[in-house]
Amino acid sequence: MSTDVPVSGEAPLPMSLGARLRVLGAELAFPVGLFFFSRLALLLLARVSLAFDNRLHRAPFQQVGPAGLDAFCRWDCGWYMEIAQKGYERPQATNFFPLLPMLGRWVRDATGLSIQVSLVLVANVAGLLGLIVLYRLFRALEGEETARVSLLLFTAYPFAFFQSAGYPESWMVFLTALALLLSLRGRHWWAALALGFGGLARHLSLAAGLSLLFQQVRSRGGGLRAWFHRDMLALAIPLVMTSLYFVFLWRKFGDPQIWWKVRGGEWAGAWAGLLTWWKGDWAPEVSLYVALSFVPGVGALLLLARRRWWALAAFGVPLMLVLWTVGLVGLGRYSAAVWPAFLPLGAWLGRHPALRGPVVLGFALFQGMLVFLFVHAYPIN
Repeated sequence: MSTDVPVSGEAPLPMSLGARLRVLGAELAFPVGLFFFSRLALLLLARVSLAFDNRLHRAPFQQVGPAGLDAFCRWDCGWYMEIAQKGYERPQATNFFPLLPMLGRWVRDATGLSIQVSLVLVANVAGLLGLIVLYRLFRALEGEETARVSLLLFTAYPFAFFQSAGYPESWMVFLTALALLLSLRGRHWWAALALGFGGLARHLSLAAGLSLLFQQVRSRGGGLRAWFHRDMLALAIPLVMTSLYFVFLWRKFGDPQIWWKVRGGEWAGAWAGLLTWWKGDWAPEVSLYVALSFVPGVGALLLLARRRWWALAAFGVPLMLVLWTVGLVGLGRYSAAVWPAFLPLGAWLGRHPALRGPVVLGFALFQGMLVFLFVHAYPIN
């Protein structure tokens, strides 16, 4: 019997260091193993595909030497490269938030690695931490078996490879999941701090503030008094931290809303965008983004089915609605960051073991196809 479980009303005995390390090792084994297996598979696929044909679909991308981590720095990763190397010199760069390029630059300066490799490494560090946190969070809510299936689904989801590329999605997943885990444990100020860094990675992370608010009110039994607790002040931390970026934009460009003006003209909702595509003005891959987005979309709605999932639903449902409204062009990678949706999907798949293998394998093979296109610089977002 575990020494940290009370027996006959007695206080739990302290665990020895060796016992704690064994427990920690058991907790880390699955998410860490899944991370390294999935990342090695993606890297092998990139190397083999570019070894057979090193031509890239579009300029200005070019392959220099054997394919490696730099093969996962395509498309918007180029913007993060520019910001890491030169700072925010062009207004068009302001649409890309500063956490990823800042960390990538620090890694480059400390190691001498190329900026492409540094950005991909930074993204994968967050990917590893994110799987660890998600496993703990899912296991706390639904048990070990469901946590494993949910994590497998999340990792195999066709657009989940963006958690391995030079994009900030992995930081958004890690920091929002960490914020919710801390909030569920009653550590509201630390949760708000984690979410503040998430806002500096991607502004959509701030939608998780709805979960932090919900959890604070629920933990105090609801009612008017719950809204006036001093811990409610913590919810201002993510807004203040993210606003520092807008203060920088005001000082640099004289306009704190310049990022919105730059990006606003390019946003389109899924439905309006599909209509445009039907008329022949959008590339065919756009319909794929929308079709696959219904996987996390359904999962987000299923979060409403159980009360213990409602804290996650307060983040997952609004985020999915926002993405369907304004996120068509990047809906593939955006939908892969809606991690709460994979808990109810994993719970459902866990009750149908005959489907588990085919679904996960089918997702993984589809992801491999998209990775092949992405590393060859096809327009996959």
